[in-house]
Parts: sequence; C-alpha cells; structure tokens
Amino acid sequence: MVFVGLSFGVFCANIGFLATVTFVPLFARSLGIGMAEIGFIMGMYFIVATVMMVTIGSLSDIGGLRNIIIVIGLAGSAVIYWLIGISTTYPQLLILAGLLAAADSAYRPTSVAVIAQLSSRPTMGRNIGIFNAFIAGGMGVGCLIGGQIADKFGLSSVFTMSALILVVGTLSSMTSLRIDKKNIFNSKSRTKKINFNLLSMRREYLITSGLLLLCVSLFFRNAGFRGITSFLPIYLTNLGAENSLIGLIISFNFAVQIVLMPSMGWMSDRIGRKRILSLGMFATFLATFLLSIVNDPLQVFGIELAVAFSWASLLVASNAFVADVSPPERIGSMMGLVFTSMNLGGVIGPIVAGITSEIFNLRLSFQILSIFPLIAFILSLKLIGNTKGSSRIEYK
Repeated sequence: MVFVGLSFGVFCANIGFLATVTFVPLFARSLGIGMAEIGFIMGMYFIVATVMMVTIGSLSDIGGLRNIIIVIGLAGSAVIYWLIGISTTYPQLLILAGLLAAADSAYRPTSVAVIAQLSSRPTMGRNIGIFNAFIAGGMGVGCLIGGQIADKFGLSSVFTMSALILVVGTLSSMTSLRIDKKNIFNSKSRTKKINFNLLSMRREYLITSGLLLLCVSLFFRNAGFRGITSFLPIYLTNLGAENSLIGLIISFNFAVQIVLMPSMGWMSDRIGRKRILSLGMFATFLATFLLSIVNDPLQVFGIELAVAFSWASLLVASNAFVADVSPPERIGSMMGLVFTSMNLGGVIGPIVAGITSEIFNLRLSFQILSIFPLIAFILSLKLIGNTKGSSRIEYK
C-alpha cells in the first residue's frame, strides 16, 4: 500500500514538475526575460537543491520523519506551481525557482530511500525501476498535457494545472504513508549520529565505496544534459515547433522510459549497476551531440530514444548502487548526496548554456555542452575498473 500510494503521489508531482520545467523558459521569454536570465532562473533551482538534498536527506534518517517530509514537500510544490503561474517579473521567477527546489528536495531523495527500505537485495533494482517508471510516466503526461493547455489556454494555465494535480498527489501520499510517531520520538540515539556536514561522511568510505566517483561523473553528465534540456523548448521553437509538438516530443521520451525503467532495474540486478551506468553515460553524450545538429523538430523523436535510455539507466542504476553500498541508517543522506551531485551539475549547465548561447548560438552552445557527458562516460569507465562489485560497505 505504501509503495502504490507513494508511487502515485510522485507520479502526480512529476506531471507538474515537467510541465513547469518545460514551459518556464517559454513563459519567461513571453515576459521579456533574456536568455542569460533564463539560465540563472533554471540554475537557481539546482543551486538551492544542491544544498537542500543532503540536508533534508540527513534529516529524513531521523526515525519516522521521512514520511512527514515527503508529504510536506509535495504540498509545498503545489503552492509554488500556482505562484509561478501568476508571476510577472524576473525576480519573482528566480525566488520561486529556489523555493521549488527546496520543496522538491523534500520528496525526491526521501521517496527513493523509502522504496529502498521496502525492497530486498535481489529485487532492489526492479522495485526502484518500477518506482521510477511512475516518475517517468508523470513527466510524460505533464509534457503532453502541458503543451495542449499552453496552446489552448496560455502558458500561465500550465502552472495552475500542475498545482491542482499535485493536490491529488499530496492526498495520495497522506492516506497511504504511515506516519509512525513512535519512531520519531524513540530515535534519540539515531538522532545524535546525524550530522548535516558533508565532511562527516568519511572520505575513505566515499572513495572505497565508489560513491565519490559516481557523484563526480553524475555532476559532469548533468552539467551538459541539464544545460541542453533547459533551453531545448526554445531551440525547438526556433526550428518551427509549436508548444503542443514540444510537449509531444518530450512526453515521447518519458513514454519510452516507462518501459525502460523496470528493464534497466532488472538488468542492473543481473549484469551490475556500474555497467548500466556507463552505457547511460555514453548514450547521454551521443544524444546531446545529435541534438545540436538536427534541422527538423521531427528528427528529435529518434534522439529522444537515446535520451530515454540514458536517463532510465543512470537513474535506476545509481539509486540501486547507493542502496547497495549504504548502511541502512544512512540511505537517506547518501541518496541526498547523489541527488546533490546531479543538481550541482544542473547549476552549471543552464548558466553555461545561457551565456554561450548569447555569445554564439544555441546550436554551438549544445555542442560545447556535449563535452561534459563525454567526460562523465570516461569517469564511469574508471568506476568499473577501480571498484569492486556492488556490496554494502561498512561505514565508520
């Protein structure tokens, strides 16, 4: 029941999230905001998320707080989506992007940690894959519905729709997640061990477990990928695509992910997390470079297959890898660390894309950004060569 309720809640959350992320750049452009400023808006989300993911992940390791944090995050996101829809200035969007990051940070790493706790080792990859399929489904629906609403009712209506759907998702999480007050108040001994400082995580542990190398490679991957996806709607508009077609293209990506997420989880259980990670890194490099040379929006459909494979393999394998090597009482903080590395890449990518696109153009900007996933692929090969098979390593 917890698995189904949480999965549906996160499904609703990601309908709103992708609808918002997809159309915020176009919404900002309609308000007369420049490309560099749009880059900073998208970057602000990842700047705040970089700090909050580890902080909230560590907080979620305290007793039964994990469930409460998830519900608060979903409810907060609903309010912020509505506020974005009535925004009219650059400072307002910049502040709301930061607030949205804080709300998202409350449910993203913590929800994965809950699924990991519910799973046995042999089914870990499969269950995380199924959970992420719900996330991909929500993102696909969000893009598809968002594009239709944007064309018929205007861009601001997309954010109102996102808020309403997330109200349903919040209620789903409230009715299905057990809020165990006993665990909260009887977790004093565990609470004393919680330290929000990243330096409290022993460097030796991060290196020997492979977590440090994983985080660095995910940083480079997301620096390139998020820089490109932040400006992809504007890029497609320049190629002649309408809002509905942009939504259809991006939703196609997530429709493919619905199938790939459980498949990648199953494969990672059998051939290893690290091999799946490396394949995902290479697929990211291939997709980002190909996006920079297309001339017709319809050509992007084929590239989205590689994008879907890259994200499905990376997300499932990295989540399962963290669950494999982390002690049970630190899963929340370790998940937060990995999500932080992704978000830190998301800080750099949009800013680089915004600045380089104003100096040159979006096509050349995308080619520059494709270098980052290539670096990530090379680092992932080192991860395979230098670390042992996935197993829980003692944390001291």
